[in-house]
This record gives sequence, structure tokens and C-alpha cells, in this order.
Amino acid sequence: MTGGTPRVTTIAAGVSFVDALARGLLARAGDPLELARGTVLLPTRRACRALQEAFLRASDGRALLLPRLLPLGDVDAEELLLAGEEAPSGLADGGGLAVDLPPAMAPLRRQLLLGRLIQRLGKARGERLREDQAVRLADELVRLLDQVETEGLGFDRLETLVPEDYAAHWQVTLKFLRVLTEEWPAVQTAEGCIGPAERRRRLLEAQAEAWRRTPPGGPVVVAGSTGSIPATPQLIEVVAGLPQGMVVLPGLDTETEGEVWDAVAKDPAHPQHGLARLLARLALTRDQVAPWPTPGPAVPRPAVSGPGPQDLRRRLVDLALYPAAMTPRWNTEVGDFDPADVAEAFDGVTRIDPPGPG
Repeated sequence: MTGGTPRVTTIAAGVSFVDALARGLLARAGDPLELARGTVLLPTRRACRALQEAFLRASDGRALLLPRLLPLGDVDAEELLLAGEEAPSGLADGGGLAVDLPPAMAPLRRQLLLGRLIQRLGKARGERLREDQAVRLADELVRLLDQVETEGLGFDRLETLVPEDYAAHWQVTLKFLRVLTEEWPAVQTAEGCIGPAERRRRLLEAQAEAWRRTPPGGPVVVAGSTGSIPATPQLIEVVAGLPQGMVVLPGLDTETEGEVWDAVAKDPAHPQHGLARLLARLALTRDQVAPWPTPGPAVPRPAVSGPGPQDLRRRLVDLALYPAAMTPRWNTEVGDFDPADVAEAFDGVTRIDPPGPG
């Protein structure tokens, strides 16, 4: 920690996150010029655009000097303030860090180069792969490569991952993965590039180190991130301890009882699992997370703005989102509700069954 008690808040799931965030930031800044001195880190570029629009709504269309809005999911060295004014030895007085990272390889070129390696491997095994087949296989390898680089892992222990019972099948897979383990590093070196996930991870780690060593002069807010990208919890931890740092969590469940929350922390499939892990890293309990101060009336999300007893509806949704280990409790807890009250709670709620995840 950079020092002090972490400043961690949450915006309830029942309100528009970006609208509440924009109004709260405007209220905290007071002076419009103070707002422009800040930096807000958001999960994606789309979130950055949404917050820009929310500032426009919050200011009733008046011109504003906005804070610097940066996407954690698609970062760049210049955007992350890594180059300070004076950095002869790497660190800069302004909180920046001079880093010299290779560029990220273009996605299409990476896929085509991997496809060429796959064709070469197939030829060596007496198999002939068409270009379209090789490119499709390359796309799968790209996904695996991005996952490994995002986690900051390597391929050096692949041979130890599978039990002996599956050794024969795994050997076939290992031969195919030699494209990544043996040949791909040389291709990246020749190209003078690294993967985009690897570059993003290194940039986030460098920014965390820069702010840990030299806190920035203006306010820094991390908003809407659950720390799903492994490099972001480190950065969030640093920001939470900055003199002018703050973390705004999206829809943290502050009401579920302790036993259920403990099960959430152990269930990677649960939507609150990432937040549970992040709080554990920050050494915080849920009752230490304050509500984000939002002036004026809350802006409801359309999905939850229908009529009906909101408390009962929220309670039923909480029950539906119990982690798998807690679902046996449905039989007893749901039985306590009057069917007429349940029907009233969901009056105006529409169920939609989409054709697929997209």
C-alpha cells in the first residue's frame, strides 16, 4: 500500500453506474478545473465513451474539461502516463515511468504467422492442411496465448499438467502446442513484437510501480473494474492507497449474509467472485466499503425500474444468485414467501429468452 486506509466505495446495482459516477465526481471536484486534473481508469473504451456521455447529461450540456479517461482493457504507454518529464534513470518525478516495450503484433498478422507454423507442423507429420483450416486452428492458439499472457504464465510446465492416465492423448496435444512452446518465441523475436495481452500486462504493472514510487499530483479513480485481468488488482491496490486515490466497485453485494459470501469467495463461476477476491487482496470486509456519494435522486436502470415491492424483488434475485453450494437453502427460504407477494414483486418484469449468449 502507498499509505493510509484504502478508499473503496461501491455504486449499487440498481442505479446507472456511469451517471452516478459522473455526478459524484462533479460534486467532489467542486471547481471544474479540479475535475480536469484527475484520471479515471475504466474497464473498456466503451465505458470511457459512456462516462463522457454521462458527464454531458450531468452538466445539462454545459462544456466541461473532463478528467483523463483511460481503458484498462486496452491501454497504451502514452495514455498511462508512463513517460514522465524527467526520467533519465527510469522513474520520473511526475509519477511516470519510462518503459521501452516492443510494440504489440497486429492481430491479423499474428494469426497468419501462426497459421503458417501450423501448416509446417502438419507437413512434417505427413498431413496437408488448407490455409483456411490452419487459420482457424491459429485462432484457437491465439486465444490460448492471450489467456496465458494475461495471467503472466508460461508454457514451461505443460508436460506436468495432465495425469498419467491421459498421457498418450496429452502427448498428441503437446506436439501440436510446440508451435507455441518452441517456434513462436523465435517468430516474435524476429518480428520485434510481443502479444497485446503481454504488453497490456507489463504496462499495468509498470504503472502500478510508478504510482507506488511517486504518487501522481491529481486525483486517481479506478471505477467499474472487478480485477478480472490479473494485473489490475495490483494497480487497484496501489490506487486505493494513494493520497488522492479512490476505487469505485460496480454493484458490490453488501447484504448477503456471511456464510453465503464465504461460498461466493470460493466459487469462481459466481458474478461476485471477482469482487470478493479483490476485497481480500485489499484486506477489506464488505462493511468497510462505503456507498458512493451521489448528489440528487438516483438514476434507475430500466431493467429494475418496474413497479412492485422492490425489497422482496431484490431478495428473490439475491436468492437466485446464491452460489451452487448454497442452493439447497432455496427449499426453506423461498417457502417463507407468500406466492401472492412474489407475483406482485415481479409485476411488470418481463422474462426474455434470447437465442444465444450473444
